[in-house]
Amino acid sequence: MAVSNVKPEVRALKAYTLKRQDCRIKLNQNESPFDLPEALKETIVARVRRKPWNRYPDFHPEDVLARLGERHGLPAAGVLIGNGSNELLQATFQAIIGPGTRISLPSPTFSLYAMMARANGGEVEHIDLKDDLSYDVAAYQRAADANDRHLLICNPNNPTGSWVAPEVIADLCARTERLVLVDEAYIEFAGEGRSCAPLIERFDNLIVLRTFSKALGLAGIRFGYALGAPDLMTEISKIKLPYNVGHFALEAIRVVLTDLDLIAPTVAEIVSERARVAAALSDLGVEVFPSVTNFLLFRHPQAAALWSGLVEQGVLIRDVSHYPHLADCLRVTLGARAENDAFLDALRAALKEIA
Repeated sequence: MAVSNVKPEVRALKAYTLKRQDCRIKLNQNESPFDLPEALKETIVARVRRKPWNRYPDFHPEDVLARLGERHGLPAAGVLIGNGSNELLQATFQAIIGPGTRISLPSPTFSLYAMMARANGGEVEHIDLKDDLSYDVAAYQRAADANDRHLLICNPNNPTGSWVAPEVIADLCARTERLVLVDEAYIEFAGEGRSCAPLIERFDNLIVLRTFSKALGLAGIRFGYALGAPDLMTEISKIKLPYNVGHFALEAIRVVLTDLDLIAPTVAEIVSERARVAAALSDLGVEVFPSVTNFLLFRHPQAAALWSGLVEQGVLIRDVSHYPHLADCLRVTLGARAENDAFLDALRAALKEIA
């Protein structure tokens, strides 16, 4: 059979999928509820129209790289851009992971990490979160001290919302010669001073991944970037696909980079809603886990029935009960206030149904 030609490491994987559900309230993918302002959309479209579509996009968009570097106090040579941060994670794994390469990941976490590592023949070691779903820092320190595997931390972590301070990341980098990869997809929601990007100047074994899909509300644009020591980024760029960011995404990012302050009010609103919704869930008798992200993880013994009851009322959240250590858990993205109210009302009704 032709499929036998596919690498056994790939055939052994379970595909990353998301079942389509048509619901009026969509709170299942950690997207921003706030779209880009129409005026900025019009500016982006006008800029794209002026581009020659028959020509490839910029091979090395120096202005974008420089602006992103400036945002973090790094040179343009310390920045890689991609069609979403996942593409850059994939390129990084292709560059650093081969048969027998070991990498430690938190458990539970974003499932694509392990998939990408195993597709390249890597050996995945899971470091379980604690019972309260906080990071087991001591276990990560032991892994770093072994100096025989790369380390990855999703910070803050998806789907749990937990995080570690930059000082912890600095300590891990100092303990190992291997790479420490930190995915900061949700870092804007965690507050000022919580990014570990400034540590790159001190540690050349640190790679930080960022995205415009969450706080910046550009999930449909598909744009992310990686930060690291210039010589390390140069090596990873060798395996990154050329022309991987098209005209549309580049022009959108150029426009947004001129007005990054636009995200402050939306992030503030989501953070405020996070506190309000968490309190409401607690009042309903639901166990809610601490979060510094744009989503909340909560547990209920009849989670499956609650999820179905919400869908029946047109509210879609994420069932994460199949993840390790997350039995009976559901994850809800923080939406606009009206969306969150609709979720809470639907949840109250679903709880009454199963009482």
